[in-house]
Amino acid sequence: MSGAGLRALRAGDPERIGPYRLLARLGTGGMGQVYLGRSQGRRLVAVKVVHPHFADNAAFRRRFAKEVVAARRIGGFYTAQVVDADTDADPPWLVTEYIAGPSLQDAIDENGPLPEVAVAALGAGLAEGLGAVHDQNVIHRDLKPGNVLLAQDGPRIIDFGIARAMDAPSQSVSMVLVGTPGYMSPEQYVGGDIGTSSDVFCLAAVLAFAATGRHPFGEGPADALGYRVRHEDPDLTGVPGSLLSLVAAGLEKDPDDRPEVGEFLDRCSALAAGEVMSLPDTVTTMIATRVAETEVFVGKPGAGEKGAHPPQDEERKTRREERSEQRPPQQKPKKSSQGPSSQGRAPQAQRPPIQPPGQPPANVTRPPVKPDVGIVAGIVGVLLVVVLIAVASANRSGVSSNAGAGSTRNPTPAETRTETPSSSRTSSFTSGSTYSPSPSPTPDPTYEAFDEISVGDCLDAYQDPYDIGDWSENTPNAVSCSRSDAYLKVFRIEDSSSSCDAEALDGESWWRSPTHDGDNIYLCVRRQLRQGECFLGKKGSKSGRVAITGHGLMTSWGCGKNTVPKKFDYILKFTGYYESRCPSGSRTWENYLKGVLCAKVV
Repeated sequence: MSGAGLRALRAGDPERIGPYRLLARLGTGGMGQVYLGRSQGRRLVAVKVVHPHFADNAAFRRRFAKEVVAARRIGGFYTAQVVDADTDADPPWLVTEYIAGPSLQDAIDENGPLPEVAVAALGAGLAEGLGAVHDQNVIHRDLKPGNVLLAQDGPRIIDFGIARAMDAPSQSVSMVLVGTPGYMSPEQYVGGDIGTSSDVFCLAAVLAFAATGRHPFGEGPADALGYRVRHEDPDLTGVPGSLLSLVAAGLEKDPDDRPEVGEFLDRCSALAAGEVMSLPDTVTTMIATRVAETEVFVGKPGAGEKGAHPPQDEERKTRREERSEQRPPQQKPKKSSQGPSSQGRAPQAQRPPIQPPGQPPANVTRPPVKPDVGIVAGIVGVLLVVVLIAVASANRSGVSSNAGAGSTRNPTPAETRTETPSSSRTSSFTSGSTYSPSPSPTPDPTYEAFDEISVGDCLDAYQDPYDIGDWSENTPNAVSCSRSDAYLKVFRIEDSSSSCDAEALDGESWWRSPTHDGDNIYLCVRRQLRQGECFLGKKGSKSGRVAITGHGLMTSWGCGKNTVPKKFDYILKFTGYYESRCPSGSRTWENYLKGVLCAKVV
């Protein structure tokens, strides 16, 4: 198991999980934070620590424990073996073998689609891996390019069986949709019975992506992708003719019309002509780079200890690149989004003071991290290894040393925003400046506070009820998600507001950092509503109706107050989030995060 790349541990990261010493960060997945660790016997492992919002759910823990037992029985050449777990720990954790290689998503994003023989060999490996999973009566449920790792000796499937645990019944708004839009089978969208043919659908979608560099059902919001998966044909333009009929059959809407995993294995194996997985030189260079990076972190004195961090500017650059790489390709701005605005603000002195419900914690000042000479030397070594590998690959292929050494991403543009002063705004974004890797001035403390936030963090802030352009706190501050003042949860970190893909009426927005060296950090945040908590509503278009707005959903307001800000008309007490109906006495707002939002008028 691996993530988007190795990064140094942060000050708040644990030094150990169970008996495993942590060496570096691998990435953040749908279930939790992933670390590179080392066992007591010196074996390298990937340690996944479950997010608190899953760990606090009793149904998740029960299903997680059951799935771990099954996953530990899974073998095979093309799966990442589960080696250890503690489902009763707080939080629970899972350990698998470490695979030193990039994900298929990263490899395709960097280098473009794979050649025909490589796609066939990939299909054979993944089919064999899925067969091993299915032999243990486990269904993956979330096979996607990000859950396929490319190693020197072939692909590996990760996170098998875990999606089933995440499917535990819950009223938590963060656990509604299990799987990845565009790679979920039609039966997953409609809540039908899920069998091995669902994984076949995902396998076919992954092979289509590997062959074309495009998602077979395109880009866009989850609702749009779900509709296309259920009702429209995939775009298979560019899939080689030798694979086209197999991939198309795997993407049939009816599970009974799809071939078995064994047919994928037989046909892909025949097309690969018995060859090992042959990858382009640029991809093998990515794999070699990951191996070299691992050696740096493992061999560095004090790896995994506090203070063993790379220089701050290098770490910030890595985070910016990671945020850029995580963004889906060719993602377009939404037609309507809700975000902070600086226009039309009332003077601070004229507004009543903000009184958040509950005692907010004091902001924590994080100590600066000192540069580590050892890691700098290690990084230089990694670059030298990559250059040597690229030169050797070019010499073998008879081309210049620059050919195929890796692709360069387009620089991230800064954005300008045009908004109307209404509660349902339409935002437009235009390209401006570009990022330069030259030495940058020291960022101010507010930018550094944004830079410390990770996906999955909860924040003790909400939108100012008096002004949509402000937040209740000056800077983001991560707190435990179990606290009553954990009003927001970070679901993505991006370099532009449009990339957040935030749905205002789903209680989503974004929070922008100050500019540093031409760069802004956008925290894509979702409101965390709890039973009995109050927010603000407005009068509806018809008499007696109560409307919710993006701004109102992002606020927090004392349930016992007898006044509201002039932009609002009602105090609403949250009573739950359900699939179809609300408790007796509650108002209902449909199409909120795939279900209904329930609240009472106070």
